[in-house]
Amino acid sequence: MENLKYISTDHLTIIVAKDYVKLQLFNNRRSPYGYNKRDLISTPFGIKHKELTYEYVENEVNKIYSKFDKKEIKELLKKFKKEV
Repeated sequence: MENLKYISTDHLTIIVAKDYVKLQLFNNRRSPYGYNKRDLISTPFGIKHKELTYEYVENEVNKIYSKFDKKEIKELLKKFKKEV
């Protein structure tokens, strides 16, 4: 069994494994019942740790969203660098 770590922001998640990382992009909606519903939109192939850059995440996000808060990308990568 592989030991995986999940690092998340509102619309982005990185799955961290020993040999690779995988980016997931979500549509985040507020439910009238008080919780946030996250629907998976895209999950590109896994990449090596050193390939996970701001440019890579921004490129994948731009394939899905026409408008996206770039601060969320910076927040995700900051959390990633702190955890790994």
